[in-house]
Amino acid sequence: MPLAVAPGLLLLLLLLANGTRGALVVSVATSPVRAQPGSDLLLGCHFSVGGDVDMEALVVQWKLGGRLVAEFDAVQSYSRAGASLSLEGLRVGNASLLLPRVGGSDAGLYTCSIIHSPSRESRQVELRVEAPPRVSVSGTAVRAGEHSTVTCSVNGFYPESVNVTWLRDKQVVGGPETPLAQLGPDGLYSATSTLQLVPSISHADANYSCRVQHITLGTPIQEPFWLSVLSQPRLTLLQPLVTLEGQVTLQCLVSGYHPPEITVQWLRDGDPLVTMESSPMKQTDGSFALCSSYILNHPESNAQANFACRVQHPALSTPLESTATWTVPTCTKMCLGVIGLILLVLLVLLATWIVYQCCNISMSQIHVGECFPESSVTVLLCEAEGRLRDTDSLTWRSPRLGKELGSGQPGELSTLMPEQHRVVTWRHRLGLGRQRLTSVLTVQTPRDEESFSCTFRLGARDMQQTQITIPGVAADCPLLDGDMAIF
Repeated sequence: MPLAVAPGLLLLLLLLANGTRGALVVSVATSPVRAQPGSDLLLGCHFSVGGDVDMEALVVQWKLGGRLVAEFDAVQSYSRAGASLSLEGLRVGNASLLLPRVGGSDAGLYTCSIIHSPSRESRQVELRVEAPPRVSVSGTAVRAGEHSTVTCSVNGFYPESVNVTWLRDKQVVGGPETPLAQLGPDGLYSATSTLQLVPSISHADANYSCRVQHITLGTPIQEPFWLSVLSQPRLTLLQPLVTLEGQVTLQCLVSGYHPPEITVQWLRDGDPLVTMESSPMKQTDGSFALCSSYILNHPESNAQANFACRVQHPALSTPLESTATWTVPTCTKMCLGVIGLILLVLLVLLATWIVYQCCNISMSQIHVGECFPESSVTVLLCEAEGRLRDTDSLTWRSPRLGKELGSGQPGELSTLMPEQHRVVTWRHRLGLGRQRLTSVLTVQTPRDEESFSCTFRLGARDMQQTQITIPGVAADCPLLDGDMAIF
């Protein structure tokens, strides 16, 4: 006989059976969730019912604000194109919402609601659709004195509003501005900001930066840069320095250029020559200058040659070149007769001359090669000749500074001197045990009249000295002779 159950008892048993289900627990991803535009996003929501999920008692709802996005209630329904819930996931407590190719309209506060009769729980998570910007600067190679544009490019950001400010040495020189943003095919924005300027050489030492502020950034991005200021060199051929013995020194002055990296070369009829040059000297306006020389020890008689000083520099699209023609003067019949008579006399005095030349040491006066007030450079030359030793030297001094400007070893640049002075010294073998010591001092032309001295030093002892006074930049720059003193 079947056991009859009273209606009231049956109801109690059903209530007890329902009461055996565990409490409903719902969890969502840590808020906010960030996603780039165009990416596929799985917005996480998990729940637990303390046992198996009863799909007939399960209702899942996703809302964006007050708008229903997705729902499962025995069947699935969606108002957002492409959104989906996984039935397999729901059976194991995974109610995550898949949103393909998210955009700005998907951003906002989402609510994940789970109903597992008779329990109901909801959790909220914020979705932010955003991307931080990438910043780069271009157009930093500029020419001194010319109108220039530097560009700051801000790319790959979302949402569209971005703020740009230009700084020089931490001071605002442009902006702040909100440049017009363009939406790209990837769903991200890009914008550009420009800095207009007419640079000078002094701007090459300034610390520039492009500062970008965007909602995705905790602190602004500050992209630093330096201007590469290009200034073309000026090339001037100086008057050749000619000694009594016929040695010729060709010189060219290269000035007004920036940056300091430069190549200077002498050519004879197109063939490269071995030359000597001073180190670049920084001028008061920030530009650089140097002097390059080539020495003709024994110019051929009746010979004519083209000597070119060629300069290559980043500011030049093609090398800069200046050419001079050097011609050794020919001698007339009268000139030849006089030379013959002189040779006859010299033959008589040859023995005495050889003895004298082997033992005597002579020193020239200081010669001014050229001075250029517009570039503030003056070149001085001093020579000593005789039976010299390797320890003998020529030393330059400045009475105003009260110190030596330098002597240097032959063939090397002196480095023990102020930045505005450069000394080049070299030695030539003349025969009969004799040598010629030549020293060139390149100085910045002083504002007022100033004196310089050249001393021949025999070992550690001063033997002969010659002195010259040059005018300042406000005066003319004639060729001046110096005075000699013997110790």
